[in-house]
Amino acid sequence: MSSEKESSSLESLIAERVGKANLLREHDRNPYPHRFEPTHTTSQVHSAYSSIDIGSSIDDRVRVAGRVSRVAHFGKLMFFDLEDQGGKVQVSIAKNDVGSDEYELIKKTMDVGDVVGVEGSPYKTRKGELTVGSSGWSMLAKSTRPLPSKIFVAECGEARGGLRDEEVLYRQPELRMIVDSDAREVFARRSRVISSMRSVLEEAGYIEIEIPTLQPVYGGASARPFVTSVNALDSLEVYLSISPEIYLKRLMVGGFFDGVFFIGKSFRNEGIDKSHHPEFTSMECYKAFWDYNDLMNFTERMVERIFRDVNGSASVVYEHLDSLLGRQELDFSAPWRRVRMSDMIKDEIGVDVEQMDESELRTAVQQVYAVTGEPYLSIDNSYGVSWGNMVLGLFESYVEKTIVQPTFVIDHPRESSPLCKLHRGDERFIERFEVFVYGMELANAYTELNDPVLQRRLLEDQERSSAAGDLEAQRMDEAFCQAIEYGMPPTAGLGIGVDRLVMLVTGRTRIKDVIPFPLVRPMKSKNL
Repeated sequence: MSSEKESSSLESLIAERVGKANLLREHDRNPYPHRFEPTHTTSQVHSAYSSIDIGSSIDDRVRVAGRVSRVAHFGKLMFFDLEDQGGKVQVSIAKNDVGSDEYELIKKTMDVGDVVGVEGSPYKTRKGELTVGSSGWSMLAKSTRPLPSKIFVAECGEARGGLRDEEVLYRQPELRMIVDSDAREVFARRSRVISSMRSVLEEAGYIEIEIPTLQPVYGGASARPFVTSVNALDSLEVYLSISPEIYLKRLMVGGFFDGVFFIGKSFRNEGIDKSHHPEFTSMECYKAFWDYNDLMNFTERMVERIFRDVNGSASVVYEHLDSLLGRQELDFSAPWRRVRMSDMIKDEIGVDVEQMDESELRTAVQQVYAVTGEPYLSIDNSYGVSWGNMVLGLFESYVEKTIVQPTFVIDHPRESSPLCKLHRGDERFIERFEVFVYGMELANAYTELNDPVLQRRLLEDQERSSAAGDLEAQRMDEAFCQAIEYGMPPTAGLGIGVDRLVMLVTGRTRIKDVIPFPLVRPMKSKNL
């Protein structure tokens, strides 16, 4: 069918449904009333009346509201399903109970997609299905645009119901939620993940404090920012936050030693893939007098608690069809494995980086890349790459993707962050950990750098890199440097990607499946 014919067909269906709304008005029925007062949700109906015997009814009266998801007519009797947030219930309307005129009005005006309220008594059909026998109904919101079929949502291939491609369902995710209760449940569980996370932090004494979204200097991560300007401040250039880290550290200087945290949006003007999105939700928390060892203990306990709160279990079956890891049962029960990055490289590809200087490691890197043919760093340009960056390249190329169970990868090369303390045992490394699960980074944490002289020097180095064209280099933040000159206590800081955590909790393999309104390419037509 051509796009013109699809558009014409859709417009005629919309016009037909608008006509049904007008027909209701002609019968003194408001198709969009101000309110309705249910006595039960669909799940409450099932909880209260599921024990009714087959073929029996009771005299209780219930009022239920929901969206019509199925309609079936059998002469003088009609059945339809009402779905709400928690489930669905079958409703029946008999011509003898409501009268011929009312019955015909219902038949003429009710469509799948309408939001309807009913009143009636529960009973069990001969097939054993709990049903509300309705003697009264109200149109609560007449649907004038047809819904896509559930078959289309499941297959997402050919055009049905006016939809042409999968991205339509991401552009208007309410459609997916209407026709696929599993998609709706993902966002309900997302809410419970955040609620559980917040509870763990508050129980541990952390205080939640907001940080600015518009920032005159961006920092806290190596990322490319979104840039805008403030007209009221003479077009001052500002950046959307790429990380809450710097502001939370300034709060530590301000005296919130018992802990501060932030759960909210960050923005990075970078790529979009199955685990990255330009606008994402993260949690960051900071606590005085801890180091990264304390945070490892806290992190594994918190994530295990979240899984148990939301799923009732610390384990989940996870499978990404594009991954060589296959179907895995992931166990988030503490304790998790803790392994030095250098040891993981040695175990996976046989390169003992700690026993090599920069020249020796460069030779080893070239040999590994020549054998595998999958270079992370260009061999031709590797002479300009430091020892630490080569270590990072080996890990990211060959080790990260092999990690299945929750693992603390600890002690990164010092080049990996200018905001972290040097390792107390080997200053080639920093006291940093990342959590990897099923080949995906979930968390990142430091024993935070609080030496103001060293911090200033490292950020000045980053500023020079930025001036030389490094779009992901961190910027010199004078306000932050002055803040820690007042004295920031020994501090440990943790960041967790909330979207990725929700992916793991719900078994979803694409980040846009757990973001209610993900960013998608512009729509080419006004008609879906």
